[in-house]
Amino acid sequence: MGAHERIIEPATGPLSGAVRVPGSKSLSNRAVILAALARGSSTLEGLLRSDDIDALLDGLEQLGLGIDRSGDGVRIEGGGGTLPGMPGRVTTIDCGHGGTPARFLLAAACLSADVVVIDGSDRLRQRPMAEGVELLRALGATIVSEHGADRLPLRVESCGLRGGRLRVGRTASSQYISALMLIAPFLDEGIELEFDGPPTSAAYIRLTASELEAWGAGVELQEQAGELELVRVRPGMLASRSRTIEPDASSAAYWAVAAAINPGSRVNVLGLQPGDAQPDAGVFDAIVQAGAAVEPHEDGCIVHGPRTVRGWSSLDASGMPDGAVALAVMAACAVTTSTITGLSTLRVKESDRIGAIQAQLQRCGAEVHATDHSLRISPIPTPQLNAEAPGVLVHTYDDHRMAMAFSLLGLRRGGIRIEDPECVTKSYPGFYEDLESLQA
Repeated sequence: MGAHERIIEPATGPLSGAVRVPGSKSLSNRAVILAALARGSSTLEGLLRSDDIDALLDGLEQLGLGIDRSGDGVRIEGGGGTLPGMPGRVTTIDCGHGGTPARFLLAAACLSADVVVIDGSDRLRQRPMAEGVELLRALGATIVSEHGADRLPLRVESCGLRGGRLRVGRTASSQYISALMLIAPFLDEGIELEFDGPPTSAAYIRLTASELEAWGAGVELQEQAGELELVRVRPGMLASRSRTIEPDASSAAYWAVAAAINPGSRVNVLGLQPGDAQPDAGVFDAIVQAGAAVEPHEDGCIVHGPRTVRGWSSLDASGMPDGAVALAVMAACAVTTSTITGLSTLRVKESDRIGAIQAQLQRCGAEVHATDHSLRISPIPTPQLNAEAPGVLVHTYDDHRMAMAFSLLGLRRGGIRIEDPECVTKSYPGFYEDLESLQA
């Protein structure tokens, strides 16, 4: 076995136990930006501590904010609507693989007196940023693309946007919209965004609106026939908060799938209730459709694994992009063929997740047909879902969700080795410890 591989031992029986996932990555990113720009000292309890959040905190420290990570919570001294800086000083921030930190810091950097260069890994330099850059420029930002095509590294030379009204077409990522919303209270005119059509991943825009409201911001959403048409965030300084971050629904979804694909399992996912507002909580509904049972509990919910898992004739996963990777693995363990749609954003995640899922599931014995927005998965033949299956080194493409999802497959199909398993530290540093605890 290579130095950066991990063998996944097949489960010898049902999974059993309780697991408490770390804080929500989506909410942690949003809360950190709001704490950084609010007036006063905010304390964030339950904040996810991972590569992405550390990159965001490191970047804000470089821009002059005081951040104390020594206790159970993280204390952030907010800048009161601006980020400290010195005119003419150039600060370069390395966001690693973090797409969300890069997009959120790109917007926040427009409120710093520093000239801020946002950069990251080779993969992050390939990921789309242009639409977010154009939206910020439309508000008056000066952003220079050092290598062209509005990809990283990007040089932000703005301070003091006023805000205003924008018409927005469909974007590759909802994070551009969320980034504008998070800085909107601190702009003289706030921000009003009118959408030309249904926005990408509207559930995450609603999540951003909910977090803004939790900090006291004035937010208005206008909808027509269930589709988001307009977002208005009114100007107004936000005060500091003591905020407890809810457990991460995206990470919890993986334990729900782990229980569902291992017959007879009983896994208590602590801290996450059915109906949670985080978009990837939709995975719990999806596994129920496939035959699993989800039982509400006073401190979370209990997932029961059925004897067999049914496939989905058509499952719209547009609202649960991270959970969709786990659902694809679940489809490979089902007894019927599944079609999972709404996956257009997966092409531009940490990896090309559609292509990555197709390639690795096929190597594990499934038949997979992919389009730009869907996967049709015929399951791994039952005789191959055993501990004696031929060995496969699963390529993770340095993508935390690929490592997590195919580790779950390794519980059913023997011979799975995970390449670069440490990439899970992007969102869930304790993932493999929790996996072992459920097998024990």
